[in-house]
Amino acid sequence: MFKNTLKLLSILLLLVLSFIYTESVTKTARESDLMMRKVINYKNENDIKPKEPIINGDEMILGYSGISVDKDKSYKNMKKDNKFDKNKIVYEDSLPKNTISKTYDYYIKKGNVKIGGVALIFKVNSNDNLDSLLSFIAKNNIKANFFVDGLWLSKNVDKALSISYLDAEIYNLGYDGSYSKEYMSLTNNIIESVSLKKSNLCLNENKNDTDKELCKKKKMHSITPSLVDPTIFDVKEKLDKGIMISFDVSNLKMDNLGLIVKIITSRGYNTEKLSNLINEYAKKSQQ
Repeated sequence: MFKNTLKLLSILLLLVLSFIYTESVTKTARESDLMMRKVINYKNENDIKPKEPIINGDEMILGYSGISVDKDKSYKNMKKDNKFDKNKIVYEDSLPKNTISKTYDYYIKKGNVKIGGVALIFKVNSNDNLDSLLSFIAKNNIKANFFVDGLWLSKNVDKALSISYLDAEIYNLGYDGSYSKEYMSLTNNIIESVSLKKSNLCLNENKNDTDKELCKKKKMHSITPSLVDPTIFDVKEKLDKGIMISFDVSNLKMDNLGLIVKIITSRGYNTEKLSNLINEYAKKSQQ
């Protein structure tokens, strides 16, 4: 019995070694193929490394993805015609090592600068000024982001639908003025049923660690805008690509908002959705 078992194990070992040897020979032959060498040379010349995030204490400025040639898929695409063709190169994104897909520990202070835009955030906990704001957004084709209070939302689903119809994004501002474990999922569920998009961000202007930990458990990133209810002077002085600017809608002056939008666009920036700005994938046209 022991001899048979030993014999069987020996055969299995030989099969494994044979497989490894065959794979090694095949890989060596492929790597030395003229076509593959051309693909590898192209890869060495055109790969773009990802940009790692800038981390300062508990704050993070997002990095952004690089782009890498998939040499095996590219080689396979060309081998049939046995001709190198740049149009058949297959690319893949390469994320930073410290990607936000693996951590929720930081306050995100600035988004992906490769996008070249600015996120406007509007905090809603009442109906004050809301209709005027929605009209302004529709008229000026603004990409807007709303953080809505759960208590307000439970009584104003129709208003939330009006926000959604503008293709604006909706996120969780907490419930009755603060984030709580009890109401976090409830508010997220209502938001997601209205917007049909994931509510995966928390607004944390004052860097409250308790709120950040609660959001982390829900796999929600905490963002901390660079400008909160800013003056025109603040925007002129501190405007930069990738930043987030938040406004309390109930105290919002529409004339000031109009001037702020003009300043943003005059500097060559776009207004951006947070799903685009808090995202490490750089636009291919900008790489």
